[in-house]
Parts: sequence; C-alpha cells; structure tokens
Amino acid sequence: MEQQTRMNLGYQQPYRWQDNFQAYEDKLEQCEPLESSWNLARRLRLLTRLVEHYRAYQQPHGAIHDPYSEQERYYSTPSYALAAAVLVSKGRTDLLESAASALTCSIQALVEQRAPDGHPDFFPIMIMGAYRILKPLLPQQALHWQQQLQQIEPEATYVFTMSKMNNPNRMINWNAIMLSGEYMRYAEGLSGKDTRWMDTYLQRYHVPRFTSLGLYQDGPLNMPNCPFAYDIVTRYHLTLMQLAGYAGETADVVKDLLWRGARSSLLMLSPLGEWPTRGRSSQHQWNEATAALIFTVQAIREAKQGQSKLAGAFRQAADLTWEAIERWQTEAGDLHIVRNYYTPEQRHGYEIYTNHTCYNLWTAAALAYAIDYGEELESITPYPTPALCTSYTLETDGWFQTILSGVAGQQLVWHTALNDPYNIPGLSRIHRAGISGLIGPSSAGYRDQGFTRFAEGEVFPLIHAPAWQTEDGAWHQLADGIRTTVSFDCDAGVDPSDGGGGYRIVEARHEEQMARLVLEWSGPLPGGVRQIQAIYEQRPGIVQVSYRMMDADHSSIRRLGAWIPLFMYDGKEAAVLEVSKTLESTLEVDTAIESLHLRYSNGRLSLRCLTPGSTMSFPPEASHVASRNGLLKGVRLESTQDSSCIAYELRLEKHDPSL
Repeated sequence: MEQQTRMNLGYQQPYRWQDNFQAYEDKLEQCEPLESSWNLARRLRLLTRLVEHYRAYQQPHGAIHDPYSEQERYYSTPSYALAAAVLVSKGRTDLLESAASALTCSIQALVEQRAPDGHPDFFPIMIMGAYRILKPLLPQQALHWQQQLQQIEPEATYVFTMSKMNNPNRMINWNAIMLSGEYMRYAEGLSGKDTRWMDTYLQRYHVPRFTSLGLYQDGPLNMPNCPFAYDIVTRYHLTLMQLAGYAGETADVVKDLLWRGARSSLLMLSPLGEWPTRGRSSQHQWNEATAALIFTVQAIREAKQGQSKLAGAFRQAADLTWEAIERWQTEAGDLHIVRNYYTPEQRHGYEIYTNHTCYNLWTAAALAYAIDYGEELESITPYPTPALCTSYTLETDGWFQTILSGVAGQQLVWHTALNDPYNIPGLSRIHRAGISGLIGPSSAGYRDQGFTRFAEGEVFPLIHAPAWQTEDGAWHQLADGIRTTVSFDCDAGVDPSDGGGGYRIVEARHEEQMARLVLEWSGPLPGGVRQIQAIYEQRPGIVQVSYRMMDADHSSIRRLGAWIPLFMYDGKEAAVLEVSKTLESTLEVDTAIESLHLRYSNGRLSLRCLTPGSTMSFPPEASHVASRNGLLKGVRLESTQDSSCIAYELRLEKHDPSL
C-alpha cells in the first residue's frame, strides 16, 4: 500500500523536469529554423499506401482479413474504416464505399458483441472517427449507423469495466481507450448517459496512475509495470477525448497532465524520432504513430498561444515520428510493424498478442487522426527538438526506472531496475542522428522474455553493463540482477525496492557538446560485490564508459569486465565485424590494446579498450542473443592488471555501405 500511495500522489507534485524544459527553451531561442521535407502530401502518401495495401484484403461484408491467419483479427476493420475515411475527406472519394463497408461491419460486430479476439474496447474510438466523417456523405446509411450505435451499453459491451472484472487493478489502458471512444459517442448525441460514469473511471483509476511528468503508469494500481508504449498510447486516447470536447469533472486535471506529458515526450524523443524502449510493445510502429498525434496537437496549441519556436519544435517532433515509421514501409505498402526485417510469419520481436495486419492498421488509424487534426501543422516552421540541439540528463519518476541523457544529435537510454528481468539494468540504447538506430544497439537482451517471442536467438541478459569474475572462475554481471521475494510476472509490475538493490545518480553534468553521468548501483550482488560505480561521458559520436568496484571484497574478485552488445543481424542484413590488435606506445610501457569495428547499414561502430592490458573475448553464451531488432553478439572486455576499474570507448559514425 505504501508504494500505491506514492504512485497516487505523484501527479499532484510540481512538474519534475521544469528546469530541463526551461533550459531547452532558452537554447531554442538561439536556434535557427529547420527545413522540412515533410508536408501533407508526403503524409497522405504514406497513409494511402498503407490503406491501399489492405484494401485488397477486404471481404464482401466489409471486414479486413489478415493474410497470415486468413481471418479478421482484433480491431483491424474499424482501424481501416477510420484511415480510409480520413483519406476520403482528403479527396479519395473512390474509397468511400470501402470505408463505409468497413464501418458497417465494425458497428455490427460491436453492437452484437462479437468483436474479433475479444477486443471491443478498441472499437469505439475508430468507429466514431469514421462515423463523424462519413455521416454527411452517406446520410441514409448514417441513420442505420445511428440506430445501432444508440444500442450500446458500455458496462455490458466492453471487457475492461468494473462490471465485468470488479478489479481496480485491471482498469488499465483498455479502459481509458474505451472511455475516449465512448466520449465521442456521447458528443455525437448517441448515448443516453451523461459523463459522470466516465468521470468516475478517470478519477479512481486513471488520474492516480500519472506521475508528475505526465507519464501514465500502466499495469496494476499497486504495482504498475509501466511500459512506455502504454504510456504514450493512453495519453493519445485521452488527447482524442479532450479534442472531442471532454468537459467533465476531471477535465482540468487531465488537461494539465496531458500538457505535462506532451513536454516530457518532447524531451524524451530520440534524435531519430523514436520513443524510448521499456516494457512490452516497445518498438512497435504504433508507438511513434500515437506520438505523432500528441506532437501535432501540441504544436498547433503552442502556435495559437504565440509560442512559435516551441510550436516548431513540436512540429519537428511530429515530422521525426512520421519519418521513423516511413523507414519501415515496404514496397508493397505495409509496414514492418516491429523494427526488424524478419517476415511476418517469423514473428521475431512480436509479442504473443501482436498481429501484423491489426498493428499496421492501428498505426494507420493513429496517423489518420494526426492528419485529421493537423490541418494547421503545415503553417508552422519547424525548430530543433531537444535531442537535436541540447545536452541533458532526464531521470523518470514513478515506476518507469529509466534515465535518458544526450548531446546534440545523440541520445543514450539506461534502465536502472536491478530486479526486473524484462528491463535489465545498464545502458540499453544508443541513437545518433543520421545513422541507423539499430547499430547502437537500439534494444538489449532479456533475462526473461515476458510477452516477447523470437524467430531465433537465445534469451540472455546482454546490455552495456559491468561484469566480474570471482575466484572460482565464474563470471557474473550487473544484468544478472538480484533475487526478489516476489516471482516475476510479465503481466504485473516489479517493486523497485524488492530484493534490496537500487541506484543513485552521483553526478549529472552538461556542457555545450558534452554530457557526463555517474551512476552507482548497489545491492546484494554475487561475489561479495555491494556497490559499482559507472561513469558515462559522451560527445557527439563518442561514448566513454568506465566501471569501478566501490565496495567489494577484492580478494574474491579475479577480474573486472564489461559486456558490450554488438548488433549483428536484422532479419535481412548481417553486420560486418572486424577485430584487430594494435600496439600503443606510452612513456612507460608498450600496451596491447584490442579494438573492433562493426559496419551495419550506413553506420560504423568502433570499440576500443582504454584500460591497459585488457583483452576482449566472445563468450559462447552470448554469441547468438535475441533482441527486439534481431540478433546481438556479446563481447566481454576483461582486465588483466587491475580488478577494480575497466574502461572503453565507443565511436559511432556514418559509413558509406557502397565502399
């Protein structure tokens, strides 16, 4: 209950990143405007290709079938109806019949309580968006839609309601998604109820989940698991509810939380336009699609308030998210819905619930809403986002257990929990503008894969993290984590204090082209290790890392080491790895230093030991490690002269793949 109380009070605290945001705004005043290659025509082209791809799978009765399972899945059909309807509103009148047919099919399935895969809660937000556009174009058909939509009884129709579950911990993102669509139904005059029942859900089960940063903590109320995907998607739906005119009892609180969340999202977005990884559904394209709407809406709001440069930053963030998605559009028009090139049949990096067609079309629906509400976006001049122009360090609050730090054009992401086998501790992501996001790498391995499934590779906790060898010859690492009193449950959260471990930020310092972060992890770690200090110093294209034992029985530590994950394969293209040994002459001694170079896509990653006498090894247990993006290979640096400290340097630069 103590943890629940702390979570419930979080949203009432002052905005935690106010100083960070003010520093960014000060920097923004010195920035010049950017040129943008994104406009409405390009956005419509991306969306049109998606819709036209799935038009071929529409059945005579309107449903969209998934070609891989040969049936209608989840909320594919209402998603298609919305995306096609928005294209109709932009001049594609040839899609009118197709959009209307999908809408009719979706309404019937919802009213008759036969939504595919038991997902009716996701239907109304798409149905009402399509209905609003199509009703003036098809007035006679709209009368039939109205009659059906008026029959819905929320507590009986949807799954994640208290009537069905009678469990406050299960009133998660599904319930908020349903509320947003139900408010739209109410706003159209198709519900006999007022908003008081919605207010109750928001007040009791959703507002308390927000942190001071405006981030939504999904999962059980008393122990949220906090995936970043379900933070952004819940705020997306509440934003749509707000845009539809929500003015209930929680309207002012929700408005403030969404304002905070939009600012936090701007600070957190990577220079490649990608949302941070943490928890289930990471790196699914709909993460960035939902962010696109949030950034679009906030850009327009800031412009109306006269904040032209801040509006431009939000506009640039929206453009970056569109670009992050477009990179993964195939020649056929659909998307690789997770950021790898494995075929949909292989389902690599998919969650057990991930469906290729549904998540393509949900991405399309979110992008369609961004277009629908973004008419004024094109008049806003873009300006750099925080990740493109500032040095910063951001520590999340609540149970998100994540740190982000960057210099202009570069961002690093750490997960800090020692007891979470799905989000292992260490440096998880390195992104640099202009270079493929996968090479850094973009995601780590796992101790427990949770919901995630892989076509190949072993589950192994591979991440940038310190390691050490004890006198018995065994190697241990920070990513092994600590034992907890509660067994891991991928559907529930992990209490940060369970097991007795933790971390603290010792130093966070920034200059124009430099960011320095010093972390200390502490806990009952193997081999008598109780405290490890990690120092990260970055400049554009350069990351230097050093680890030091701070409180250990050094007599039991034979060697200190460091694991480095190397990205090797994306499902289509293999990286090229070159290992070399050079001789560096110093005033005192000639020291053998091993280094390696990795070439992948348009990037080149170089690794160099900085500790004299250190060596590299490629342990077999980390030779073929599964990650969301493909396969990783682990290299372990090992000290030979000093068991208390080890350091290395990474360089990330552009590479011409044709050379």
